[in-house]
Amino acid sequence: MKKGRFVLATGLIVLLVLGMTGLSLAAEQAKFKLRLQSHLIPDDAKRGLNRYAEAVKAMSGGAIEISIFGAGAIVPVKETLQAAGTGTLDIVMYPEGFWYKTIPVSWVGMGIPFVFRDLEEAKYFMLKKGYLELLREGYAKHNVHVIPYEPFSIGLMTKQPVNKAEDLKGMKLRAYGTMADWLGKLGASTVVIPGGELYTALATGVVSGAHWGDAGPMYIMKFHEVLKNYMRPEPAIGSWNNLIVNADLWKKFTPEQKAIMETTGIGCGLMASNETRVICTKSLNDMVNNWQVKVNIPSEEELEKMRKPSLELQEHMAATKDPLTVKAMGLLRDYMKELGYEK
Repeated sequence: MKKGRFVLATGLIVLLVLGMTGLSLAAEQAKFKLRLQSHLIPDDAKRGLNRYAEAVKAMSGGAIEISIFGAGAIVPVKETLQAAGTGTLDIVMYPEGFWYKTIPVSWVGMGIPFVFRDLEEAKYFMLKKGYLELLREGYAKHNVHVIPYEPFSIGLMTKQPVNKAEDLKGMKLRAYGTMADWLGKLGASTVVIPGGELYTALATGVVSGAHWGDAGPMYIMKFHEVLKNYMRPEPAIGSWNNLIVNADLWKKFTPEQKAIMETTGIGCGLMASNETRVICTKSLNDMVNNWQVKVNIPSEEELEKMRKPSLELQEHMAATKDPLTVKAMGLLRDYMKELGYEK
């Protein structure tokens, strides 16, 4: 049985057990009405999180009710970590690594280019190899508790084709975090542009390419109208959308409620990830067949050239002064050796 299927199957079994016990426990438990704000637009946020809210309510016997809000509905996205820590928001959905300058260990969960070969490997690293515990330790300093949710890939669309590493040299691209670090080492210049301004920036030539999730989210953003090249494989596999819960609130939950919140979050997140894979496949197919988008697949020799700057970034992070990041990079290096990707 594949690793991801094992994790999901285990989660479903726990959900069934919790479902049988939750109704009998609900009468003895405190009631919670919680607000969850996502970094995604309302429709995208509710696509997966409504299922999470419904499952938590059902499993808790109605003791925990969660209302979903899209990006900026209550507080600006950049302020959501502080808002969750102070209790202004009960739960926040966020892209992992968004605050990596404050929480360095989260850099690893942002999605490092050319590390994982598929999402199954990324899930296993998060859930089974000890990275989640380090991530939680890093976020605990900000009075929040992390629940892993949805892993995804980071693609790259450009006006000019990328078939060789040197094709990226001189391009001006919208990127941030690990992708910006990697692209910079390959000679591209990068700039951070908010999502609401990105289409205009692409259409007017302010930048000649961008990453925004992979094909599905890019399709929703209408990248295919102005960008006609999509790179395969996606440069980074294993970025995450995660949840943080106010730590004071977390302490008020019973052990059963904590198990419901976590297990349901992981299970619903993996279901959302699987749905997103289907959406991405359908979206890329439509881009190619109806919008003249070309899929560019560099040769293995060129992919090796692209992996080299990623290894340099990993070595740099492994030498950082942050002890949690050092431990995380050690876990990652050992995992890569187990998989046979490194000696």
